[in-house]
Amino acid sequence: MQIKTYEFNMVCVNTYLLYDETKEAAIIDCGAYTEKEQKNLQEYITMKGLKLKYLLNTHLHFDHVLGNRFIYENYGLKPQYHEKDDRMPRLKIQAASFGIVIDYEQVRAEHFINDNDDIHFGNTTLKAFSTPGHSPGSLSFYCEKDHCVFTGDALFRHDIGRTDLWEGDEDTLINAIRNRLLTLPNDTIIYPGHGPISTVIEEKQHNPYI
Repeated sequence: MQIKTYEFNMVCVNTYLLYDETKEAAIIDCGAYTEKEQKNLQEYITMKGLKLKYLLNTHLHFDHVLGNRFIYENYGLKPQYHEKDDRMPRLKIQAASFGIVIDYEQVRAEHFINDNDDIHFGNTTLKAFSTPGHSPGSLSFYCEKDHCVFTGDALFRHDIGRTDLWEGDEDTLINAIRNRLLTLPNDTIIYPGHGPISTVIEEKQHNPYI
């Protein structure tokens, strides 16, 4: 599996474009907000001849969904995420609480992802883990074959996601990290929603919250 990483929008969200030798692809947390960001993403997809199969969200905080409408309008894909995150305020309301004006509504899911669901594209399989606490329905996506996990805002390098937003809970988040993420093999690479990558062993040894 190939991983193309982008840092998008005013909150510096890590957007991950995943694909393999079949050219089938998935996007995790498309934060492409400006026309330049969207153009860069689209040009890379075209250059590589990729066929987008999934638009995945680890959670529905506004910074992680700013590119969903662009993907839907250009590739016909609606996002998939955990149903519990639909309980949170909509995109415009969330953004407004941070002083950001958004002039369009977010695209809603037609299909939801549940804990332990498998997501297949090409020769690649991602397994969804329920890792709530940063948001009520936060998910992480694990690729066993490629020894990596995409944790959204649940787990960062030497840090964890904030829990003071809608339905956040620190105890719930710590339990999810310990039981679902740090039980993965030590060499598993962690691709977070913000900031640099890490590994499971690095977080076991150096994350002060763990």
